[in-house]
Amino acid sequence: MSDIQSTPPQTLSSKDSFLLSVLGFFSRLSLSFLQWLGLIIGSIAAWFPHGPAWVIRRNLKLCFPEKSERWVNDTTKLNLIYTAQTALEFTKTWGMPPEYSLSQMTEVENMEIFTDAVKSPKGCFILVPHHGNWEFMNAWVSSHCSPVIMYKPSKNKAMDLFVRQARSRLNSTLVPTDESGVKAVFKALKSGGVSIILPDHTPHDNGGMFAPFFGTSVWTGILTSKLIQKTQCEVIMLSCLHHPSGNGFKITVDKVEPDVYSKDLLTSVSAVNKSVENLIRRNPAQYQWVYKRFKKCEHLKNVYQ
Repeated sequence: MSDIQSTPPQTLSSKDSFLLSVLGFFSRLSLSFLQWLGLIIGSIAAWFPHGPAWVIRRNLKLCFPEKSERWVNDTTKLNLIYTAQTALEFTKTWGMPPEYSLSQMTEVENMEIFTDAVKSPKGCFILVPHHGNWEFMNAWVSSHCSPVIMYKPSKNKAMDLFVRQARSRLNSTLVPTDESGVKAVFKALKSGGVSIILPDHTPHDNGGMFAPFFGTSVWTGILTSKLIQKTQCEVIMLSCLHHPSGNGFKITVDKVEPDVYSKDLLTSVSAVNKSVENLIRRNPAQYQWVYKRFKKCEHLKNVYQ
């Protein structure tokens, strides 16, 4: 086991040092116990109609208006459980050596699509939505290639140190989420390398455009599509879900919608959203519905008020 350093740097406050110790403690607990704890936390959270449960229900009703109230309630509870489990699992994968995370990958679907894409001389852009436990999958991807990944430092010094130490053990390069980072990703793709991006954030005002997502015109990032247009790289989509057997995780590899490669920006951005939507529809309960994805819509106002 790779423990977090016992003596935090002097630049950390006593509060940050304590949090670092707590994160290290959770990383030493068994994965099964953390998942059980997530089950309890998520189940309790489902008793309260406000807060995270309300946001999840709002998102589900927007995206699946055809579903029954019972389906929405059941999926909300299950999603709260998965959300709590994923958060606790993050501490495990961050606190353990990469080999541990690799050992938890019990099934890979469509491995040949992944292998062909990362070997492409045109470069490979891997889209990883907030679906399942994407952090556990980092070790697996880095065991097959050397991805360039944008990283936005956490405002919490202890959390930032914890994550940086974990990712420094991987065969990957972290670059900042600014112009220099974009240039680094562009350079990697143009040279036939691999990069990873999470395509389903709500971007800043100058970094997006309105595009359909589950039938709603929502503010969507344009960086992914612009990089695809400029590099003409291969594009695939990955997710890492709790395995149906209850044993470890299952990685799924998918091709994206063909229009992702369109020279028209709106067409490409819409196709990225559609690709994410296709993935979510296969297993809605494991998507990060607690995120306020519809906080900026073209036709809907104050979705979460």
